[in-house]
Amino acid sequence: MIPTLGWAYLLLLALVGLSGFVLALRHRQSLPWAIARLAAVGVHVWAVVLFCRDSGAGLGFAAALLAAAALLAHKSAVDARDAAQMALPRPARVGVAINGLLMLPAIAMGALVIGTGRGA
Repeated sequence: MIPTLGWAYLLLLALVGLSGFVLALRHRQSLPWAIARLAAVGVHVWAVVLFCRDSGAGLGFAAALLAAAALLAHKSAVDARDAAQMALPRPARVGVAINGLLMLPAIAMGALVIGTGRGA
C-alpha cells in the first residue's frame, strides 16, 4: 500500500510532468522531445510506485531509469540556461532549480528498487 506522502509525491511528479508537456507544446517545441520527457517522468513515477510497494526491478527498468534521469538532467540544464538568458528574477530562478531537483528522490527510490532486484 502506498502511504499518503507517497501519493502526494506521485501527484507532484504528475503535475510537473504534465505542466512541462503543456508548456513544451505551448512554446512550439519538438513534439517527440516533449513526449520523451513526459515518458521520462512516467519512469520516475513507476520508480516511486515500485519503491512504495516494496517491489524489485530488473535490468530493463535500470536502463529506462538511467535514460530518464539523463533526459531530465539535460532538460534541467537547458531550463537553467534559458532562465539565465531571460534574466528571470531570483524567485523564478529558484523555482526553476527546485523543478530540476524534484526528480532526485524518485531516482534514488528507483536505484533502491533496482538494488533489491526482487522483481527481476
